[in-house]
Amino acid sequence: MKLRLRTLLILPTLVALSACGKQGSKMVYVLEEPQQVTLTASASPEKVGRGEAVTLHAERRSTGKWKQIPMDQVTQGQCWVYQIPDAVEPEVADSIEWEVHPGGSVLFKPEYRLDHKRIITTDRMGRITFVPRTTVKCEIDRIVEGTPIQIQVL
Repeated sequence: MKLRLRTLLILPTLVALSACGKQGSKMVYVLEEPQQVTLTASASPEKVGRGEAVTLHAERRSTGKWKQIPMDQVTQGQCWVYQIPDAVEPEVADSIEWEVHPGGSVLFKPEYRLDHKRIITTDRMGRITFVPRTTVKCEIDRIVEGTPIQIQVL
């Protein structure tokens, strides 16, 4: 019996694929209870002239109880992650929402920064307040608000 070249090429592929199916399920993490999340924000400088740039900073701290389970045990719609999120993210200013009072008093620069800081330009004189807000991983519709910060535009 002669084996064709095609059979010789396909056979190892089928053997490899059948071995993949015999491996255990990948392990993932699911959240067991609500997380404790805090945002700590700052601005520098705190006093500027109109039209000058200000750098916004924000640190996010998250603690929660995560349970490792096989991927095939995740229920439909359940949030899961491959790795537990970092407990401390030292700079997240570019990935959170900033509520500004009074509205329209600053311009957010759109460019991406490797250091994850957020640069704004002041457009109005007086005191400007920033309220940092963040979503919470695996907790749909939950928003955490940090302590407001202020700058003075002279």
